[in-house]
Amino acid sequence: MMNREVFFLKDSGINDWLISGFKERNFPVKFIGMKSPHKNSSLSRIRRIQTLHYRYFSCAYNCLSNSKRNDVIVCFLDVMGLYVFVLSKILFKRREMLVINIMFNARPDLITYIKKLLYRWMLRSEHVHPTVASPELSSAYRRLFRLPGKKFYLLHDCYGDLEKTQVSPHEVKDYIFCGGSNGRDWGTIKGVASLLPHINFVIVGPQENTLGSNIPPNISYHFNVSYAKFNQLIRGCSFLALPLDTEAPAGLIVMFTAGLMSKAVITTNNFTMREYITSGEDGILVKMGDVEKFAEETNALYQNLTMQLKFGQNLCKRIEELGSPGVFIDTIIYITRQIASPIATNYELS
Repeated sequence: MMNREVFFLKDSGINDWLISGFKERNFPVKFIGMKSPHKNSSLSRIRRIQTLHYRYFSCAYNCLSNSKRNDVIVCFLDVMGLYVFVLSKILFKRREMLVINIMFNARPDLITYIKKLLYRWMLRSEHVHPTVASPELSSAYRRLFRLPGKKFYLLHDCYGDLEKTQVSPHEVKDYIFCGGSNGRDWGTIKGVASLLPHINFVIVGPQENTLGSNIPPNISYHFNVSYAKFNQLIRGCSFLALPLDTEAPAGLIVMFTAGLMSKAVITTNNFTMREYITSGEDGILVKMGDVEKFAEETNALYQNLTMQLKFGQNLCKRIEELGSPGVFIDTIIYITRQIASPIATNYELS
């Protein structure tokens, strides 16, 4: 590593699986995370955002202050990477940055436009080394940020400390689950439920009014539930319906959780989901926004228990292959070594 230290900057608490994973591989890493990262749920949305970004700023400043020129900073969150980059420019502190799995939703609003300019500024730097969860995202981001020569590394997202769970038959209830926050297409799942009045849906959203008005009677809606309750609802479902409204990575943790329980998933055919699901083999992919087709495929899967079991088992194998903590940490170590001593590798995307 040429006397360079490696700092791992995380937007939340540092997980034991990360610490033990690097330690087992005898790869020295200095971890910097947030204090009390999960105590914001009682705050208002604006106050919660302010608190989070203050913590991002504090972690970024702390990391820059404790590192030296040309050290490598691994940023577990792309927004955290942006804070490190901007502060490094202001403070004249050059660092090599590995920014894990860029996630950008291209929307037609002022905030997104400003964010796009900031991301482009960051990604233009030769000292910023971004990763993506899908090879297709590299081409999409090169076009979006007008950076045709930028190198991206392939790093599949990791299921972390989620455990493979064998769901017993008595736990499974007669409903379809949909939940989460980022990138969910709530309009599509409402439309699907309306077209399938004979099927019960359990939906978990981030806010009380997430689904708006005129909620179909076959939807049981929950919000602000605990992590344990969220997983319990997944464990009890027949399978997951997870429509998305973005090409950027979204819904992965929910998909990982379901897959490790051997639950089938029907979701949107986007760059990231295509990495894990081959339609008809380990799940079903539907064109974004196609409510009628999503409802048709959901109904067919609901009627076919054999297919549900097949998809769930195959998805579990696929997730273990691509998203295990061991694979994730090995790939980070490999990429980090290339950043310190750049050479052409199989992880670089053309």
